[in-house]
Order: sequence, then C-alpha cells, then structure tokens
Amino acid sequence: MVYLISVATAVLLVGMKGTERSRRYLRKGMALIFLFWEIEWQVWHLWHGIWSSDINLPLHLCSILIWVSMYGLWFEDRRVYGLMYFFGIAGAIQAIITPNATEAFPHIRYLSTMFTHSLLVIGGLWVVLVEKYRPTLKLAAQAFLGLNAYAIVVYFINRMIGANYLYVVAKPSVATAMDYFPDWPGYILVLEGLLVLIMLAMALPFWRPLRQKG
Repeated sequence: MVYLISVATAVLLVGMKGTERSRRYLRKGMALIFLFWEIEWQVWHLWHGIWSSDINLPLHLCSILIWVSMYGLWFEDRRVYGLMYFFGIAGAIQAIITPNATEAFPHIRYLSTMFTHSLLVIGGLWVVLVEKYRPTLKLAAQAFLGLNAYAIVVYFINRMIGANYLYVVAKPSVATAMDYFPDWPGYILVLEGLLVLIMLAMALPFWRPLRQKG
C-alpha cells in the first residue's frame, strides 16, 4: 500500500510540475498500462480455461471505468473526466481497502486487482490536479442517476446469464466491507447512501460559492 501511494504521488507531482510533453507521456503510459492489465485479465482466464460470461464481461463499475479512463487519458476527452473523478476514485478505493481478489499477494490476480484499481484512483486525481478539471454538483447528480439507471439494466443482465455484476443480486462471494451491511436489498440502500455522501464530499471542494466565500 505504501509503495502504491508513493508511485501515485510521484506520477501526480511529475504531472503537475512537468512539461506538456512529460504529461503527454504519462497520460499515454497510464492508458497503455490499463490496456495491458485488461488484456492480461482476459488472456489469463482464457489460458486457464476458466473464462466465463459471469465474471469476465466488462460490466462491473471499475471494469467500465478502466475503458473510460483509457479513452479519457489517451484522447484527453474532458467529457469523461467527471466519471473518472467520481467513480474512478470512489469505486476503486473501496476495492483497494478490501480487494475482491480470489488469491493473496503475490499472486497475479491480486497484483492485477491492486494495480488497476490504484491506477483508477490516480486517473481520477490526475484530471483535477493536473488537467484542472472542475466537477460540479450537477454533474455529480447526473452521474449518480446514470449509475442507478445502468444498475437496473445490469440487474436484468445478471438474471439472464446467472451473474452478479455490480453486486446488485447478492454480496460478493469473498470478504469485503459489505459483509457488515444488511442482506439484499438492504446493503444496496446502504451503498447508495454512502455513494451520495462520498460524491458530495468530492464535489464540495469545487463548489464555486464555497470557494468565493473563502
């Protein structure tokens, strides 16, 4: 964990203090690292004959954010920066604290989980610290509503293929913080409330009236 924090700090400092050329190299580099780990994830499961539609489709929030972040970093598309900031950070931090990995360190599956989710956090911080993107409360509300609409769609996909993407059907099969939450659907309501609080806390520092008052 200390190593990951050190790497994240170094990347962000170079981004903030470096030249546009160095920032471009870092953006492209992070996008390529995302791509590497995504290919590794799919190939590893295919190689071991355990690829399955109920775990390998990019339907989990962080799985989608990998592709969103890859696109946003490579093409510098500010239209997806809000998603990278709110969901890349809020979703990935929980996964880093309680990684949903079937194997322990130093297994490749554990390393993959930690590296990709750490990079999602770095990408989310990058857009506000380096690219000077400023999220708004309105964007936070739109992102929250969009995620809920997406979760409804994923729920029915889960029912059709026997999966549990977004964990809207049941809690994760491995130990996570959700073990302390009520059973379905209670834990979903708890997660919704926590997400609202987290997104508000992430948006408030950029709220213009608050900044002007200070």
